Amino acid sequence: VVQTSAEASINVIKSATVSDVNANSLTDAGDIITYTIVVSNTGGVPVEQLSLNDSLKDGNDAALTLDSGPTFVSATTSSTSSTLVIGGVASFTAVYTIGLEASYTGSIKNQVVATAKIQGTNTDVTDTSDDPNTAAANDQTIVTIDPFSTIEVTKTASVTDEGDGYIGKGDVINYTITVKNNGNV
Repeated sequence: VVQTSAEASINVIKSATVSDVNANSLTDAGDIITYTIVVSNTGGVPVEQLSLNDSLKDGNDAALTLDSGPTFVSATTSSTSSTLVIGGVASFTAVYTIGLEASYTGSIKNQVVATAKIQGTNTDVTDTSDDPNTAAANDQTIVTIDPFSTIEVTKTASVTDEGDGYIGKGDVINYTITVKNNGNV
């Protein structure tokens, strides 16, 4: 008798696509990021009770909230949103609209941790998502916000008449200059 044991493992890939909602050819506030999450059973045993813990942060590591998701999209034959047969794959999406404050931080960072149980046991198997566009393991999927620098300057004047009823010599002009940052940097 030869005893065998199958290894349990899952693999999570997370990619991002940006929709340029405001049609300015920049990735900035108001644009929508759609994340695609693909979880694969890469081990030799089925897994069940699959759950996703999604972490979304701005460039300063402040927590953000997804608009929706992760939402189940599809699975390969005999797999579901929560059960993956050997070689099974489940796909999910999540959506985030870039907020103005978040856009000032220069990036949006997202990562998901998938956890499942080896079928018929209480033993967990986990994996942290990888960005398929980099060689690093377990790295965040980062969307870089395009720097957009612009300022608006407004200057107004008010005159204080020194008593003769006319604007002229000796009157005081007070200038107010307002500078507003209309960019995201």
